[in-house]
Amino acid sequence: MSEKKYVGNGKKAGSYDIVNISIKESMTKDHWYEYNGERYLRLAVGALKQVNEYGKTHSVWIDDYKPQEKKQTSTAKAGDGLPF
Repeated sequence: MSEKKYVGNGKKAGSYDIVNISIKESMTKDHWYEYNGERYLRLAVGALKQVNEYGKTHSVWIDDYKPQEKKQTSTAKAGDGLPF
């Protein structure tokens, strides 16, 4: 598992289930990717164990998870009677 690339932080808004976040543009510019003609940035937001000295309650980092491609294996053999 790679080291997290922290790019910002956030603060829970009152008693609501809303977290306002701030992200540093300079730390995210190399992490944008294109998919179906649109540009995306994958981020993850997690609650801090304790509120930090600036009152921030959440941390924001680059979500660099890439699922492993699954290799399809066939256990069927030619001529085993399966229709496909």
